[in-house]
Amino acid sequence: MSEKIIALRRRSRLQARERAVASVEEQRARVVTRSAKASAPERLADMGLTPVKPDEIEQAPEHSFEALTYLDAYVIQTDDPERQRRAMQSLEGEYMFVPDWEMEAPLPEHGRQYARRPPSKQGWPEITGVDAAHRLGVKGKDMMVWILDTGVDADHLELRDKVIDFRYAPLDVAAGRLRDCRGFDVDGHGTHVAGILAGKYFGVAPEVDLKVAAVLESETLKTSLERVVVALDWLLSQFEEEENLNKPVILNMSLGFSRRTLARRAFRKAALGLQMVIDILVNDFAVLPITASGNEGVGEVRAPAYFANTLSVGAVDWELNVPQFSSSGVSPITKEHEPNLVGFGVDVVSSYERDRHNRSLYRAMSGSSMATPYVAGVAALYACCGRMVQGAELAQQLLRTALPLPDAPKGRAGAGLARFVQEAIS
Repeated sequence: MSEKIIALRRRSRLQARERAVASVEEQRARVVTRSAKASAPERLADMGLTPVKPDEIEQAPEHSFEALTYLDAYVIQTDDPERQRRAMQSLEGEYMFVPDWEMEAPLPEHGRQYARRPPSKQGWPEITGVDAAHRLGVKGKDMMVWILDTGVDADHLELRDKVIDFRYAPLDVAAGRLRDCRGFDVDGHGTHVAGILAGKYFGVAPEVDLKVAAVLESETLKTSLERVVVALDWLLSQFEEEENLNKPVILNMSLGFSRRTLARRAFRKAALGLQMVIDILVNDFAVLPITASGNEGVGEVRAPAYFANTLSVGAVDWELNVPQFSSSGVSPITKEHEPNLVGFGVDVVSSYERDRHNRSLYRAMSGSSMATPYVAGVAALYACCGRMVQGAELAQQLLRTALPLPDAPKGRAGAGLARFVQEAIS
């Protein structure tokens, strides 16, 4: 089986969202102008690697590379050590090379399942400000929220009124298309997340525009760096549309990796590589990544939740107590306590799946994966108000308006519970 190496540019050539509307040819021309060398794609082709696109190919050649335009990255695939060495040598200095390592979502706890809607609608507590925002007509309209998860059942009762832009990234992206199809989810985790964030009856921000990429396997909730970067590159292509250039964008991620899953050297390189990708989202496109801290308890926080430019989210129950499973700890990068915020993550009811009779089912689930879309939904409520705050400013607004939890153990709840405060938008 061919080995994959991902090349990430050490300094992105994309400086602002407006650059995203430039054609691939124009972007390549800038590279040639800046350097006497041939462009990176030409150099890789000279190594005998065939250029492929994940949205066009049926089966990648044995020796190939994918060009991810918006992230300015390349996925190099070959089982020839000499060819790989020469390809890496041709990009050395401009790019950092990282292996295609494994990531996963924190495993949630499953609670009671309901047929169709539960007996009573799950009301968000008054302290959240969610119902107050909805009464004002603030529901996240025209905000873009990106979700990386197991997928989404676009025909669930909670979500069927929305037009959800969906892509499925195959287990081996180079072995099949990045599929553009009606949203599906063979696990239910992603549908649950989407329902919390944007569901018709249960969602915090029911009017947001959802863009969903299925990157996690249903059996294991695992994924790979390649699937994540290919999905993020597709999501960044949304800025080709002029109407999207100035929209606040929020990224909901429940996936990552921990120090327990990789050797020390591999972990450092993996963390640096993923941080470079997140930096592009934040610095070049003003995307706000909101990430689950994990379900490993005290002393273990996943990357990218502990990165300086992400908002990490832990869980609380309906009485605002931090459950034992909610991850917390000190970031090895910032040396600050994580998580930054908490959201409701215990026995949260949301959309889950449909049965063979097409009945929409709901389920109560627990985990930081449930708390994260709650926070992302609150972020969308703020973002759609007035001048539409985004990026770092939006993150600061969430932190500034959070409900402090003084009774929570030190370092376990961050700034407190994310909430919508009407006075903050006046």
